[in-house]
Amino acid sequence: MPRQLQGVQSKWQCDSLADGKENVMLPQSPGTSSARAETFSPRVRRATTSRTERIWPGGVIPYVIGGNFTGSQRAIFKQAMRHWEKHTCVTFIERTDEESFIVFSYRTCGCCSYVGRRGGGPQAISIGKNCDKFGIVAHELGHVVGFWHEHTRPDRDQHVTIIRENIQPGQEYNFLKMEAGEVSSLGETYDFDSIMHYARNTFSRGVFLDTILPRRDDNGVRPTIGQRVRLSQGDIAQARKLYKCPACGETLQDTTGNFSAPGFPNGYPSYSHCVWRISVTPGEKIILNFTSMDLFKSRLCWYDYVEVRDGYWRKAPLLGRFCGDQVPEPLISTDSRLWVEFRSSSNILGKGFFAVYEATCGGDINKDAGQIQSPNYPDDYRPSKECVWRITVSEGFHVGLTFQAFEIERHDSCSYDYLEIRDGPTEESILIGHFCGYEKPENVKSSSNRMWMKFVSDASINKAGFAANFFKGMN
Repeated sequence: MPRQLQGVQSKWQCDSLADGKENVMLPQSPGTSSARAETFSPRVRRATTSRTERIWPGGVIPYVIGGNFTGSQRAIFKQAMRHWEKHTCVTFIERTDEESFIVFSYRTCGCCSYVGRRGGGPQAISIGKNCDKFGIVAHELGHVVGFWHEHTRPDRDQHVTIIRENIQPGQEYNFLKMEAGEVSSLGETYDFDSIMHYARNTFSRGVFLDTILPRRDDNGVRPTIGQRVRLSQGDIAQARKLYKCPACGETLQDTTGNFSAPGFPNGYPSYSHCVWRISVTPGEKIILNFTSMDLFKSRLCWYDYVEVRDGYWRKAPLLGRFCGDQVPEPLISTDSRLWVEFRSSSNILGKGFFAVYEATCGGDINKDAGQIQSPNYPDDYRPSKECVWRITVSEGFHVGLTFQAFEIERHDSCSYDYLEIRDGPTEESILIGHFCGYEKPENVKSSSNRMWMKFVSDASINKAGFAANFFKGMN
């Protein structure tokens, strides 16, 4: 299993490419100075003790994607982040003013990342040449979350053999074991299937020479190692332990879905704790309907309750806290995420609750900055969609719009699928542009504090869509 970060400073960890080679940025020795230590310098010490501050608070990881990446690369980054979100309780958010955050960048180390949260500013996750593959990005995000390479576990010699004579000169340090006090397996067994495990020929002198040889299992078969397809069950289990994910609940990413209290309708257990994180495409809103409600009723819903928050975590604005048997009115998010938490502490139990949700695109957006993406981005947009957004920023400013990705079915007159932008609050406002094709539009600016946008797709060809950021700009 990959293991929890436990050390004084996080250090660089790097991913291997298909040819078994990779670029590595070596950690510096204690006390080494660097002119760039305040930005992305890998200034580190040897890890010695457990430091819980290297875990991202609340499992929330703010990120920035550097400007040198293409739209398709950005889509891969987001797909990999959604993969981690789907299977764990970590959450990736676009950075606003958070002090600690990751920056997707292109650095000389190739595929590499700090392990865990460094703190005190930005930290790089490098997606260099040939690193922009889903599995490699998911691996690098594993380091961000707090995982070391699996083969560096203190107990690794019980599971693999390191063939040192086959290791490239100068790369031997990549095969050193961590000390028992530096890392924790959190009780999980060694995981050959981990996305954090090196392949058999990583840093090999030749592509057909093994540097890591798994020991044979009870059937005489050597397990496969080095997969870069998806998180293993062991990766998921350990990440959930590392971030103390509730025993029940999940991250819901489909456009429609449902969930219920454990045991519904036959009664929920006492002392239950569940969290559901609903996450749809930025630019969509979530409509949540409780269709059944039967929770022990108390003053202020103190004992048993289901709580809905308008955002990605427990500190988001409260939309409602419910108990008893009265079904609440439908709840609508202001953005693309909802947090739903259920707790029971009484011995007087009810049937529980059942809820359904759906994502709806478009609507009024009244804030000074945010994201708008085509439905289902970073995957292909859906057929026969029409979404209208009406953006309003503060008085005295204009609306600015920048595109990070753009791929809409091409047509000479943009008759099939298109994005339409108008300078004002309605579809009668002055036309700024009617866009389709595969080239990102230039930055767009309104003349007032309002902008109108419409995305339309027909019933046939679907593409990756668009991702844009809006903001208030000075007139």
